[in-house]
Amino acid sequence: MKVGIILPAIDDSGMAKAASQLSFILKELSYDVHMITVYEHRPVHEYTGSFHVLHVPPASEDQNFIERIILPLKRVTALKRIKRDLNLDVTISFSEALNIQNILTMGDEKTIITHHTLLSKNEKLEDIYGKILKFLIKFFYNRASLIVSVSERAAQDLIKNFNIKPSKVHIIPNPIPVKRIREEAKDDLGEYAPIFKHPVIITAGRLTHAKGQWHLIKIFKKLKEKFPELKLVILGDGELKDYLIKLSKQLGLKTYTKGEITDSDIYFLGFQDNPYKFFKYSKVFILPSLREALPLVVLEVMALGVPVIASDCGGTREILAPSTDPNYETRKVEFAEYGILLPVFNEQVNRESRLTSVEKKWLKLLEELIKDDTRLAHYSKRSTKRAEDFSSEKIKQKWLELII
Repeated sequence: MKVGIILPAIDDSGMAKAASQLSFILKELSYDVHMITVYEHRPVHEYTGSFHVLHVPPASEDQNFIERIILPLKRVTALKRIKRDLNLDVTISFSEALNIQNILTMGDEKTIITHHTLLSKNEKLEDIYGKILKFLIKFFYNRASLIVSVSERAAQDLIKNFNIKPSKVHIIPNPIPVKRIREEAKDDLGEYAPIFKHPVIITAGRLTHAKGQWHLIKIFKKLKEKFPELKLVILGDGELKDYLIKLSKQLGLKTYTKGEITDSDIYFLGFQDNPYKFFKYSKVFILPSLREALPLVVLEVMALGVPVIASDCGGTREILAPSTDPNYETRKVEFAEYGILLPVFNEQVNRESRLTSVEKKWLKLLEELIKDDTRLAHYSKRSTKRAEDFSSEKIKQKWLELII
């Protein structure tokens, strides 16, 4: 059976990592896998199967309305052609735009679209193009053969706010290659080793508005006053990188960005091919996101037994507090079964050093937790156990049942 995985690019996004991991799962199930991307690029993640390109670049902000409308039409034509040439039996698409284009090019194949976001909370969809996309989602998504959501919270968002039929939606979490993560975590830290001689708080993800890293930087500034040896490591790149670096410096924090490792407070280490070796030696992982359907990075750090503190911003609850209502959002510190949940930040980007009320709650919790080795050890053990529920071996069976 021939399966096409359609995605924008095999870049440094969590969605691309999930798609790449899915290619290995399908290969293990003896499917003939074909990766189909929008434009030519060097893949960031390892994948298996053949590689195909639509050669229709994504829209850019400097293009006019007509040009931005023509591009999706060109992509539909290219996708229809490649589906025909490959004679695919199943297509699985990633991203809202490609999901719609996958549906528009439906033939006799089973058409599966995947859902990786809390769509109603996506601030990027508030302009005219986003509103058009939301309308198209309501109009087309029900025409897909199946919809795979990575979490119950994201699925309910689709059903309640976009009129998607519940019978269409199936929950399959993103898988993690637990054994490979633990093996790669053994790699030497090399030049970065001096950083981890100190207690380290770490976070990772695209440097974008949705990830909320500026809140963590502000909190860390206050945390340093009580724990001067503490370091903050930030992994990832994105459009907010320059702003976050500037904020760090404005707050008086010694900030490392590149070159020889120096004795700094915050280390912006960019995208790393192997983030696991950094996770392994960190004291705690923090996810300050404003919205998440199911954060893959949280599962990865838990596979290494790293305690997790996360905002209750969507799918994090389903990971850390699986026995609770996935639609509930805490307004206080919640010591959940597998990690600690905190209120979501609701303020916009700002350069003020003064902490907001929510940031103060985070600071108070961190001040107590940093010195609470007993609680950290407890969550370290719980993390390792919980990660096994998302192993590739367990998720593989869910995909097998769905595709056949």
